[in-house]
Amino acid sequence: MEMPLLVTGAAGFIGFHTTLRLLQRGETVVGIDNLNDYYDISLKQARLAQLEKFGNFTFVKLDISDRGGMEALWQDHGAFRRVIHLAAQAGVRHSLIDPYTYISSNCMGHLTVLEMCRHTDNFEHLVYASSSSVYGGNEKLPFAVDDPVNLPHSLYAVTKRSDELMSYRTLCKRL
Repeated sequence: MEMPLLVTGAAGFIGFHTTLRLLQRGETVVGIDNLNDYYDISLKQARLAQLEKFGNFTFVKLDISDRGGMEALWQDHGAFRRVIHLAAQAGVRHSLIDPYTYISSNCMGHLTVLEMCRHTDNFEHLVYASSSSVYGGNEKLPFAVDDPVNLPHSLYAVTKRSDELMSYRTLCKRL
C-alpha cells in the first residue's frame, strides 16, 4: 500500500488546489484542516466536497496545534514521510486583535508538525509555506530569499518567520 502524503490546511485556497493536483496525479492524500471561521466555512466545506469525490483522499478535521490529535493521526494513517504544511491562522491585521490564536496555530502548530516529521523514521520531505509578510519593511521589489527579514510589521509575520527559523533548526540542522 502506498504511503499517504499529508497536506495541512487542505480546505484553504492553496491547500485545496495543491491537494486537488496531488489527487489528480494519483497520490494518496490525507488532508487536515481545523475549519476555523476566519474565512467562510461553507466555502471550505465546498472545497472538501470536491476533494472527497476522490477515493484516494481522506479528510480529518484537526487543529495542527493539538499534539495528541496529531500523534493519533500519525498512528491511524501510518507515519507520514511526506508533508505539505500549508495550515496557519491567516490575517495580518487580525493578528493584532487576537494574538494568542496566531501563536497557538502558527507557532505551536508548526512545532507540532516539525516534531512529528523529525520523529518519523525514513522521513523524506517537508514543504512549508511561509509568507511574503516576513519581508516587513523591505521596499525593494520583487523580494528575494536573501533579503533581510528582521523588520516584521505584524505578529502574523513574526509567527511565519519564527516557523522558518524553527524549520531550519529542526530539520535542516539535525545533529
